[in-house]
Amino acid sequence: MEWYKNRKLWSFVGGMATALIGAKIVKAPKTRQACVKGIAAGMTFKKNAEASIQNLKEDAQDICNDAREEAAKAEDKECEGAEA
Repeated sequence: MEWYKNRKLWSFVGGMATALIGAKIVKAPKTRQACVKGIAAGMTFKKNAEASIQNLKEDAQDICNDAREEAAKAEDKECEGAEA
């Protein structure tokens, strides 16, 4: 009657109990609602982050275009100075 000292048996029993309790928790309506709210918040965060990144890209493109225009103007002025 030394079965109650067997670690493997108690590990198995603990694993089975954890699986049964976990299954009950996962199937509970409150858990589902919490998961849905969490995923919805994550999706909203992702959407906002994508919009922010798009704005940053547009701003960077505007800055790049402005820099190109300034460089072209400076080059034109150098050419005019060399011709005179």
